[in-house]
Amino acid sequence: MSTIDLTRELDREAVPYELIPHRRTTTAGEEASAIGVRPDEVAKTIVLTTSDGFLRAVLPASERLDLGKVRARLLHPQHVRLATEAELAATYPMFEVGAVPPVGGPVRDRTIVDHKLAMLDSVVLEAGSHNESVRMQVKDLLLLAEAEIADICEDGGAER
Repeated sequence: MSTIDLTRELDREAVPYELIPHRRTTTAGEEASAIGVRPDEVAKTIVLTTSDGFLRAVLPASERLDLGKVRARLLHPQHVRLATEAELAATYPMFEVGAVPPVGGPVRDRTIVDHKLAMLDSVVLEAGSHNESVRMQVKDLLLLAEAEIADICEDGGAER
């Protein structure tokens, strides 16, 4: 697996980015540590299944997703759950499981970006593999993903 699908889309859309190789990581917090940035500068993408298809929730690595807040933004809120590893592998075979970026792949999923990330100038995100990341301007991410901006993090501060 590689970052080719994401970088191809960024190149096609003429979106500037920096490709950052790093040691293999399995969480966004580890990714932040591996590249020497604060966890709130790294976006993690959590793929959810909904009645309307997949949804990518994008939030700072330092935060936890509030499914109740996500449900409040959907038409069919009773049918929201985390995608399984099998669903991720079948739907996004071009990305490593657990490294699905906010954009790219076979379909344009609905994307919700937490308002804390939307306030940043740039963000680091997994690029489809556990050993490469991409740094890009948040404004470009929002446009490319056609993302909604919302408060989707749990209240009470960052993860411990």
